[in-house]
Amino acid sequence: MNDASPNPWLVLRTRSRQENVVQEVLRQRQIHSYLPKHREAAKPTETALFPGYIFVQPRPEQVSALRTVRGSCGLLMSCGRHAQVAANDVLAIRIMVGSGAPLDVHADLVAGQPMEVIAGPFKHAQGQFVSVGRQRRLVINLHLIGRGLSVEIDAAHVRPLANAA
Repeated sequence: MNDASPNPWLVLRTRSRQENVVQEVLRQRQIHSYLPKHREAAKPTETALFPGYIFVQPRPEQVSALRTVRGSCGLLMSCGRHAQVAANDVLAIRIMVGSGAPLDVHADLVAGQPMEVIAGPFKHAQGQFVSVGRQRRLVINLHLIGRGLSVEIDAAHVRPLANAA
């Protein structure tokens, strides 16, 4: 679970419902990866938090091997290059998933003010603070895969990021 690797986080797309198969192949090939999962209220098993995507942190010599992973559809591209996800975003997802709190994934969220959590189980996570109805939510937008991750959080537990203008 150590994300201190100098290698960037990339996004590997998977075929429908093949996330676990791909994750196992990556494990066997010793390619560092992260498949965030959550438990939906209506389902007894854990499911992929972002269906169709797995975060990978391959060493440079492992990147070409990602093309032959059974169940995968290749790396997500942006402007002709492998799309990268900031290590802070992956860390924030790990913190939120690890908390055990109910999470919602959103495909279309309006960007809000950048915030940092300063207290509670999500301490150190960064994201955008938005209002969803009467509930206050911390939202981590993953622009590269067109999704956002949100969790209920007490407004007293967040503060604006110092470098946000």
